[in-house]
Amino acid sequence: MPCTRRTLIAAFCCSVVVFVTYAVIVEPLVFPDALDMVAVYSSHTGAIFNHAWTAVKSRYNLPRDLVVDKREYQNANYPCYPTSPPENTFIQRQQKIQHQRRHLLQQACHQYLGSDQFSATKMEKTPEVAFLLENYHLLYAQTAKIAGTSWDRVLLVLNGVANSTSQFGQSETIDLTKITVPRLENYQHSDRSFILSNFTTFMFTRHPFSRLLSAYHCKVGPDATEEHVHRGFYDLLRKRIQKKYQRTKPDGIPNFRDFAQYLVDTNSFSDPHWKENYKIVSPCDVDYDVIGHFETLEEDARYILTSVGADCLVEFPTSEGSAATNSSHTDTLVEHYKDLPRDLLEGLYERYKLDFLLFGYSFEVEIDGEMLQLPPPIDVINLNQK
Repeated sequence: MPCTRRTLIAAFCCSVVVFVTYAVIVEPLVFPDALDMVAVYSSHTGAIFNHAWTAVKSRYNLPRDLVVDKREYQNANYPCYPTSPPENTFIQRQQKIQHQRRHLLQQACHQYLGSDQFSATKMEKTPEVAFLLENYHLLYAQTAKIAGTSWDRVLLVLNGVANSTSQFGQSETIDLTKITVPRLENYQHSDRSFILSNFTTFMFTRHPFSRLLSAYHCKVGPDATEEHVHRGFYDLLRKRIQKKYQRTKPDGIPNFRDFAQYLVDTNSFSDPHWKENYKIVSPCDVDYDVIGHFETLEEDARYILTSVGADCLVEFPTSEGSAATNSSHTDTLVEHYKDLPRDLLEGLYERYKLDFLLFGYSFEVEIDGEMLQLPPPIDVINLNQK
């Protein structure tokens, strides 16, 4: 028995020597960029390093136990091997931003929903619409009117359906995404839990009043661009609003005030384009790796694509070819909301209150010589006390 133990120990030591010799001497000679790749990414922390190190492990057949990451099944086909590391200041800045957003979200979830976010029961709810790219171990929780079509274009490229983000028109892009990109709801419950725990997950949010104004312009207002099968629904909605308030223009197109009033008076009425975002993405139940903001769309998108090693394959597209409404500009927001009655603005805030508080949005407008501040100070105080 002692002899056998010594034999095993000797064999193990020999294996270690062989591996180290191969990794340090032979491997760099055969694949000279191997150690460089490790060195390049070892200067970074967080998701960038984890994804890149996992890829290096896979490419050079390194032992699994060398991967120090909670996501044992991260993307093993890392396609992007840049000659220089991503800009360190950009990565650090984005990590700091994400930390702040997640901290605020956790505070607000506990304060206003009584939720201990990211607890053992966090898988009880899942996003209403979530697309998956298994090759990149990436999950995208989609919300209408928050650059959804632009992300669809990216998904089609990464899924091998499109050669570029401009290959298909808007309607084709939406339809192809629904047909070709897997959705979380199509997986069994146990698989969903695994995906939400191990994939890189991200969602996007947008100022609630900006998103609402964009939905009005795109679906109900005079410049509505909706041409597909749901066109009849929005025509019916216009007629309902006209009948209810009887002050709509002769052309049957309601103004923004009547549209907003209808949403307040019929709070149960919900279309995906103006449904509260927190109800769509369940941010207090899903531990998102990245919380993107429409207001910082390009930087957040770059960070996400870099994190999964897809930044050299696709660049996030501009709004060209999408139904852009320019509803996020501060002047545009004030112009449309300043003439609304105070009680209507407060009613809209109450409906979208959690979207304001969970994601850190605010709005100020002067009405009858007085400033209306949303969220009201008492809501901010309550949140900061937690």
